[in-house]
Amino acid sequence: MDWISICIAVVTAGLALLLWLKPSRPKNSPPGPPAIPMFGSFHFFAKQPHIALLKTKEKYGDTYMIHVGRRPVVILSNYNTVKKVFGDDLVSGRDNESYIRYDASTLAESGLIFSEGDLWKTHRRFALSTLRDLGMGKNWLEDTIIGEVDAIIQRIRGTNKTPFNPKVQLTNSVSNVICALIFGQRFSLDDPNFSQLTNLITENIASLPYDQIALTLPFLMWFPNPIRAQIMSARNNLAKLNVFMSARIEEHKSADRRTDVEDYLHAYQTEKETGNKTDKAAQATFDETQLLASLFDLFAAGTETTSTTTLWAFVFMVEYPHIMRKVQEEIDSTVGREKMLTNSDRALLPYTEAVILEVQRCASLVPLGAPHRARDEITVDGYTIPKNAIIFANLFSIHRDPRWWKNPEIFDPERFLDGNGKLTRPDGFAPFSVGKRACLGEALAKMELFLFIANLLRCFTLELPKGKTISHDDYISSVVNSPKPYELIFVPR
Repeated sequence: MDWISICIAVVTAGLALLLWLKPSRPKNSPPGPPAIPMFGSFHFFAKQPHIALLKTKEKYGDTYMIHVGRRPVVILSNYNTVKKVFGDDLVSGRDNESYIRYDASTLAESGLIFSEGDLWKTHRRFALSTLRDLGMGKNWLEDTIIGEVDAIIQRIRGTNKTPFNPKVQLTNSVSNVICALIFGQRFSLDDPNFSQLTNLITENIASLPYDQIALTLPFLMWFPNPIRAQIMSARNNLAKLNVFMSARIEEHKSADRRTDVEDYLHAYQTEKETGNKTDKAAQATFDETQLLASLFDLFAAGTETTSTTTLWAFVFMVEYPHIMRKVQEEIDSTVGREKMLTNSDRALLPYTEAVILEVQRCASLVPLGAPHRARDEITVDGYTIPKNAIIFANLFSIHRDPRWWKNPEIFDPERFLDGNGKLTRPDGFAPFSVGKRACLGEALAKMELFLFIANLLRCFTLELPKGKTISHDDYISSVVNSPKPYELIFVPR
């Protein structure tokens, strides 16, 4: 074979490979930008993917398709469409491809977040029922939260108006609430081992974008490089967290059992033995792997989201001190500065509640929500969505959609109050997502956010250290949008 023939063969093979690597766009699929062979679209490689996707919406509309590698990804940006689609059981699947949660030993398709089908339905029902039995909205849980609020208030008082980064102690306080629910115990706010565990959660959430890059370019897992290093570190973190969870499970196995349900672990073990809430087939799924994954999901979700939302609230209060003062005035005049606020005070403090809702809207903590997977071919807005397509709701876009929000870029708590000053929740508000896979801890999160934020503002006025600045536009973008680390001065009131 001469060199010309060899060159022609190589070029032909290369072109064939490029054609194969180029993602296909099925007939009647949603519009979207052209895909680059092997890479697909670059939205998830952007520093702020939700911003890149918002800009793409301006060109292609509310429903459009991009590609991550060869995988089709549909982005929904209309609130009504998201409500309809996410209410369909055919869209309750999960994207379980991951180099971090890569096999059964790392709980790849177990738990409450990443499971699907009958396994997910069984354990979501069990989790909702158990959390309700354990006290969601009841006094002992409220007392637990207030105990953690009081602990962090005392810790902050000890700073004596010196600059203080509240992240570690706040995260530990919030995490202790979920620990009480699932383990029946709390940890010291200054316990370095506990602080390390909560930090592992933060690190792993921050590493998830690297997982997407590796899934798009799998050859990056074949040799040492920064992407592979991040993923291997996340695997190591997950293994440490699994050791922590396993230790709690063993402690409960050896503990005396009471007739009443003490925590999620005891409830799970009781269900495994008795099957009181499930049939025999479902009872068989109550194994150690599912328990470990469920505990991890509850621990991670119950720690990161509420603590980070509270950190966002501090940012907005420092940026808008007149709004902080108005919250404090409402608390002082309605309940009093000396009284620890309880959940029953929420109805008396509509402006304070409105501020918390506006923080959630503007922060859009989980800007794209959790990925859904189409379990079969479906039709959305007249477009055909192929089976196994990944579907995201761009909650960041929805929370800034002028169809739902007047002057959406402005921080304005009044938008959540009606003409009589009563609290209202307009359409287009979805901080906990919507549909069948909406956050199962929503009720707990709402109570925590009120008790932490309102009581901390009751006790302290927030100020920046001299020469420092802060902005809600300055944040770390990942699966969870987090403010960049900051220090504040907490001035006792």
